[in-house]
Amino acid sequence: MIASGPFAGQTLKDYLAAHPQAAGSAASRFEHFPVLIKLIDAAKNLSVQVHPDNAFARAHEAQDGKTEMWYVIDAAPGAYLYYGVAHPMNRRQLDEAIRTNTLCEHLRKVEVHRGDVFFLPPGTIHAIGAGVLVAEVQQTSNLTYRVYDYGRVDADGHPRALHIEKACQVATLHPIRPLHSFDGHLGKCKYFTVDLLSVDGRELFCTDGTSFHSLLLLSGEAEVCADGQDPVKLRAGDSLFVGADTGAYTFSGRCEVLWTRVEPQRYRIGIDLGGTGIKAGVVDTDCEIIARAKRETRAGRPWQNIVQDMAGAALEAVEKAGLTLGDCDGVGIGIPGTIDTENGRVVFANNLGWENVPFAQEFHRYIPLPLRISNDANCAALGEVRAGAARGYDSAVLLTLGTGVGGGVVADGKLFEGGPGGMELGHTTLIAGGVPCTCGRQGCIESYCSATALIREANAAADAHPDSLLAAMRAEKGGEMDGIIPFAAMRRGDDAARAVVEQYIHWLGEAVTNFVNIFRPEVVLLSGGICGEGEALTDPLNDYVRRNAYAGHLAPVPPVLRAKLGNDAGLIGAACLVEGAAGAADIG
Repeated sequence: MIASGPFAGQTLKDYLAAHPQAAGSAASRFEHFPVLIKLIDAAKNLSVQVHPDNAFARAHEAQDGKTEMWYVIDAAPGAYLYYGVAHPMNRRQLDEAIRTNTLCEHLRKVEVHRGDVFFLPPGTIHAIGAGVLVAEVQQTSNLTYRVYDYGRVDADGHPRALHIEKACQVATLHPIRPLHSFDGHLGKCKYFTVDLLSVDGRELFCTDGTSFHSLLLLSGEAEVCADGQDPVKLRAGDSLFVGADTGAYTFSGRCEVLWTRVEPQRYRIGIDLGGTGIKAGVVDTDCEIIARAKRETRAGRPWQNIVQDMAGAALEAVEKAGLTLGDCDGVGIGIPGTIDTENGRVVFANNLGWENVPFAQEFHRYIPLPLRISNDANCAALGEVRAGAARGYDSAVLLTLGTGVGGGVVADGKLFEGGPGGMELGHTTLIAGGVPCTCGRQGCIESYCSATALIREANAAADAHPDSLLAAMRAEKGGEMDGIIPFAAMRRGDDAARAVVEQYIHWLGEAVTNFVNIFRPEVVLLSGGICGEGEALTDPLNDYVRRNAYAGHLAPVPPVLRAKLGNDAGLIGAACLVEGAAGAADIG
């Protein structure tokens, strides 16, 4: 509610509806005003909760998720809050902790003090404890999944509802980093940028039509003056909205101010080239895909035609987003094959029939933006680190378990691509002199850990045990085995299927353990259709790696998790190639 001035008595919503220019051009791109700012003064422990991201919320709740941050204005001695889990968990363990009222034993409990800052990405389990006063700046959303409430009841005497199933689907189940870097800001995302200002005297500020300014006084007193308007006096706790159309204004006094606004958005184009399809998308700074386009690859035709269609899909996505190329910082592209990233060349792409293709040079004929290309598995790994199951980690190894086995490595938040030609994790040896591989060698990881290998072993077991459930389920599918049947038959007690699955997990466990010993990442991710088996795959793998990783009884062993982004991982990761690459990426 507006407290003073000619619009006193109106709500901010009504004012902005009549004066949309006051929100500013950067805020106008959102369907709703993007920011909520609150003062939360916790006299008692507040409920433990988690918020979904936009993708989950839109799919399941028809609304947006929530990103937020807290600035601690004051805290009683010993006051605390909960900030994510204290140790890696899986969904089954989280569900059990919630149902047995032991969740808080698994959360990171942080004693807080005045001036502490906490950024809470979607998926962060959190709660404010008694005696804490915070300023909360958040994406406009009221969507919350409650997971613990200290046994409190509603007005009718019933326990307040918990949202266990959805919370377990969206919660981040590894400890998040308490410190975040936001280019010197307290917090920053596409919905808000927040700074702490210490004013001692007279300061001149200006809005230029880009964004409103929200000024929340945390301490002291101040007077704000703008041309043609009466001065406004403020004291601690007051919140001042300065319209984006205000222009110059002065801020006088001695005080601390939380300054919130929305900054202009920049975008990147990501393209994921596959053997059958081309996917292009426009990706924002929060790694969300805001527009998409696709084409058929039609491998076997001239590579120049495929490059032209890739550029066409990218331009279509930009148009769908309501943008121009001038709004985009560059293009990142994931391509299956051996890539010379330094020179923008595709050295070899077997499924496309490409050899020594001057890709960047050709692509720049259509889109003259900075360009970076990499192997598609590398892009998927980077996408999962920036926006997926490994968000919050700095290092990860991703293995894609499909027709073959691909892999990508992220170290210190950046792709580790090796030298010219890149890496092929799937074509390292698991068993010397073993099963022939499509690459011409014998005993590669791909020959034992791919979906193709699982199906081969399942067929052999079904042939050897024609009376088994494994064989019967294959017959029900018209004699066609797939990667789902062995796990399904195992769950129904079939010994032949159990032997196949246990052997597969043994081989995959050896491969994962090798990569843990080589790279010692913070997390290992698995993607591909087999990963639909969830914890039936990852639980025994985690046990295997813990038992077999070098010094696993003394040093931390990374969890093995299922990748989250699915087919979007490569596109998002490709777009993330552009970051900081404007000079080096401008190839051709």
